Amino acid sequence: MATVKVGLFDTEDELSNRRVVDMSERMHRLQPDEQQFRVMLTQIGSKEAVREIVEWLEDEYLPRTSAQAASAASGDTAITVTSGDGNTVFRNGHVVRNMENGEGYLVTSTSANSIGVTRSWGGTAAASSTSVAKLLIVGNASAQGASSGASHIVQKVRAFNYVQDQRDPLFFSDFETAIELYGGREPGEELTKKAVEHGRAIENSLFFGARDFNASASPGPMGSSGGALEFISTNITDASGALTPAEFDTFLEGPYGYGSKNKAFFCAPRVGTVLSQMLRDAWQPDTVGERRFGAKVDAFISGTYGWTIPVFVKREWADFDKTGTNYGTYGFLVDMDHARLRTLRGLNTQLRRNIQEPSSTAVVHEYRTAFSLEFGWEKMHGILKGVTSYSAS
Repeated sequence: MATVKVGLFDTEDELSNRRVVDMSERMHRLQPDEQQFRVMLTQIGSKEAVREIVEWLEDEYLPRTSAQAASAASGDTAITVTSGDGNTVFRNGHVVRNMENGEGYLVTSTSANSIGVTRSWGGTAAASSTSVAKLLIVGNASAQGASSGASHIVQKVRAFNYVQDQRDPLFFSDFETAIELYGGREPGEELTKKAVEHGRAIENSLFFGARDFNASASPGPMGSSGGALEFISTNITDASGALTPAEFDTFLEGPYGYGSKNKAFFCAPRVGTVLSQMLRDAWQPDTVGERRFGAKVDAFISGTYGWTIPVFVKREWADFDKTGTNYGTYGFLVDMDHARLRTLRGLNTQLRRNIQEPSSTAVVHEYRTAFSLEFGWEKMHGILKGVTSYSAS
């Protein structure tokens, strides 16, 4: 029997199933979709991989510097140098400057860990030097009519990375895909979201991926692509809290001494905040919508060697811990001419629809990308970490 309502009939008296929900058509996402590094590498031009491992060669010029490994008195004609440099970095006829006292040496003989020299070669008198004196190889002087001498050639280095099969599936019952839902029917709504999650996973791998390979994984071998963090080992600066202008300038000097000037700085929001505090005269917020390789530039900084550096603030790193050397304190300086996205032939990002078993009543789709990162000569790149605050000195 129906209930009889006497008096005022208000909204709370209405049958709940009859009340229309005032649901906004807008879906509010907590985090932004910003995959600058991946977008930039794609715009630069990726290259198909044809194996489960990608390889490249790295080359460099002959070293120009070495160092003493022991102190030398003004009369010593045998100079101890960095272990192994004696007969690989130096050769007879080399003109060398001791950068500690300015004295010139002429190399007359070499062995594994030392060089024989003529002292006071040039106008600077022979003088003692410490065990940490740096030596600059200026060039080679040959006598008239002499033979060409020993040949020194730098061997090329093999570098590699593994191809990672990134798969992000979604499962729905066929009932769920049939019913009407606020925000749109599934799987359409979730497919849009999953595409972002898939791209973010690749972006994370390009920075933080761990390079490894398991040949005995089940049901078949499994590779994991290493990211910038896996490769960079030389130019790493730990601010250990407060970053100073001098410390930041010194950090830039390292990677800018190598590779191209086409570098970009990707940083966590905390690092971006500190840089804007520290470099108010050199920090140039972008106001004209400038883009580099398809990605929106957040700001520019005037860096070492007078080159401006585009800054891309990784807003999605805001939820990383901002203490110690957690990734919320990180910034990566990447030489974009020597980083390349590699996707396995025929397995670039694709949406695989309806891959459920034939007898299943579920609906199964997945995003899949088989990719790797080619990352040439780690010295061209750098990592700044541990940035939690700014200090003027």
